[in-house]
Amino acid sequence: MMDERKARERALELVQSAAAAGLTVATAESCTAGLVASTIASIPGASEVLRGGAVTYVDELKHQVLGVHRETLAIWSAVSEPCAREMAVGARRVFESSIAVSVTGYAGPGGGTDADPVGTVYLGCADEHGTRVERCQFEGERDEVRWQAAVRALELLIAACGDNV
Repeated sequence: MMDERKARERALELVQSAAAAGLTVATAESCTAGLVASTIASIPGASEVLRGGAVTYVDELKHQVLGVHRETLAIWSAVSEPCAREMAVGARRVFESSIAVSVTGYAGPGGGTDADPVGTVYLGCADEHGTRVERCQFEGERDEVRWQAAVRALELLIAACGDNV
């Protein structure tokens, strides 16, 4: 699978960049269900940089584990910019990492809304400078959406490593 190979390449780049900069990373994943953390962990030397990851597939755990506000989930839903922001901030706090990334979205084939159809994924990245969130629209079947989201999450972590040197 092309995106899986790309994810492994990005994970290698991330581990090398974070280790060189003395940074640590963490993940908060919903629709990717651990793909990002698992891909990082597949790289030799990952233990130097990967602090941990949380798979918070349901809203209750987004709140209990990561501290996403119930109001955020009620007003905006789990697939939203505010939720991705709070997930990233929560993962950084829980895992005491330099940088944390979050992924929440609709991988399909069900789910989605008119505003956020299947393939919509919000990714957050939190570091000492603040938190950035982006909305992506990925194409393809469920696993393709999940791998594309994982690749983008790894790219955000790599970029954050450069910003934190």
